[in-house]
Amino acid sequence: MKVRVYNIGGIVSPLEVELTKGVNIYKAPNAYGKTSLAKALVSLLTSAIKPDDLLNVFANSGYVELDLDGRTYYRRIKRVKNKIMESSKLLLDDDRALLLSYFSPENKLLNQIMSGEENVEWFISATSKINELKSKKEEMETKLHNLQAEIDDLNRKHKEAIELQTKIKQIEDEVARLEKEKESDKVLNKTTQTISITNENKLRDIREKIEVKKRELEDLQNRIARLDQEIKNKESLASPEIKQSYERQLQEINTQLQKITSQRNEAEIEIRLLEKVLDQIRESEKQHLTTCYVCGSHVDPSIWKVRIDVISKELQEKNSLYAGIKKEADELLSKKSEIEKKLKELDQISSEISKLKMSRSELENRIESVKSTIDDLERQRREMEERFNRNAELYRVYDINDSINKRIEELKKKKDEYEYELAINGVPSTILNKISEKQKELQEVQKIVDDLEKEYMRRLTIAREEFVKIANYLLKELEFDLRAEIDENDRLVVKRNDATLELRKLSSSERTTLALILVLTALKSYFKTPFFIVDESFMTFDQRRFDKIVKYLNSITDYVIITKSDENIELLKETMEPLASS
Repeated sequence: MKVRVYNIGGIVSPLEVELTKGVNIYKAPNAYGKTSLAKALVSLLTSAIKPDDLLNVFANSGYVELDLDGRTYYRRIKRVKNKIMESSKLLLDDDRALLLSYFSPENKLLNQIMSGEENVEWFISATSKINELKSKKEEMETKLHNLQAEIDDLNRKHKEAIELQTKIKQIEDEVARLEKEKESDKVLNKTTQTISITNENKLRDIREKIEVKKRELEDLQNRIARLDQEIKNKESLASPEIKQSYERQLQEINTQLQKITSQRNEAEIEIRLLEKVLDQIRESEKQHLTTCYVCGSHVDPSIWKVRIDVISKELQEKNSLYAGIKKEADELLSKKSEIEKKLKELDQISSEISKLKMSRSELENRIESVKSTIDDLERQRREMEERFNRNAELYRVYDINDSINKRIEELKKKKDEYEYELAINGVPSTILNKISEKQKELQEVQKIVDDLEKEYMRRLTIAREEFVKIANYLLKELEFDLRAEIDENDRLVVKRNDATLELRKLSSSERTTLALILVLTALKSYFKTPFFIVDESFMTFDQRRFDKIVKYLNSITDYVIITKSDENIELLKETMEPLASS
């Protein structure tokens, strides 16, 4: 695997590095571009790293190129009239690479674990893409709801079709009866009375339908008024200005956290160095040595006591400084958590507003439909009243056969109307076929929803199980007297001799190990990275433990890249047997 980098971050001269499968150690002095090289490599795995963040601020063009398995992947960036232009071909585009391909002091998970925060729900969600799965499940549930609504509508149409067929049959029976009555003059009064009653019944039926629809319209208008008030109330709670204010606060806190984390790491390294020096001086005093272990010069044994006092005082000051930095970081993390929670609440309110607006749109459509139905019914009522009033006297003087013939014509016309409605609505058998198809589709979507629910739970479960497996294997290999697990509330629980320990009270190497184990769990469970980069500068392991960590990494990814501070620039390739994965 060959990497070429130019004008990316602090790399202002063309740099070409050839990496081989296994462990690669890149040594360079501080501020020589080790972090820029790592960031350039990770940028080929995710577009979340923007070209503005890659290109050197004083350069007009730059690139990172990677040759792997006969293919070239790249990000080539130009600055044209103060605008950044980019052409790219990424190895993959997955923002999880920021968490799962580069382990450095900037790693968000590491910062959380080092600060003593035990909740890792966000990390499991981000790396398992469980939120995407949840969105897909919600999408399918919406489709399921819509299908059920379609089936309900088809059932309603089926019922209406049966009623129309019944009415058509009733008309056919009445026409047959009237045809028989035409043969007899005795039915005149009875027919006249029947026609009058029938007319009144028709008018009564249509008036009742109008009243029902008006009540329905009033109910829909009341519902839409309540929805408008609810939308207005929620919009007042989730204005863009409020969200932007929280986002600005969050950005400021993240900037402060990065600065404080850097200060804390520097202080911790200085404390570890002073503790080591103090232990050596105390040992020298204990043995009454007369030779300095650093320069080899003659030393008065009494001077060791003076040095112990000086370094003890300096160590006390450093510890006090570290405690102050830690307290400030904890306060910022607490404030950050509150703001993130508020932003999440704002997003939830926005989602609720969208759903309410969709419901409002549906109600508006229904209102228009009901109004149209009322107008049509009113028109029918007016026409019917005019016709009945016009013909009221004629029924008494017309020949009985004329009255029956007109009645038959009316019935046939009504039958034609019902048959037209039936043609538009669909015959019962056709509707039943559609219902059957929709129910089959409903079952298929229900199965997808059930499968998504199972996969959702599987991803939650596998994270816990795989973590316990890997954690306790590696902790044993690294000779840490600890056991670790993720509880049902997605909190990291660490125990020693069955006693639960506070995360913040663990040593930095123990907390670093736990953060790295979480990353390895996600790598094995959800994400295949072509390479994994480790910044050794902040790792507080002894060499033996660090070598075991590297061997384990070598067992789950093809390329392990370690950046290391050194006076010389050098790329070393180490051959080591991978540590058997758990």
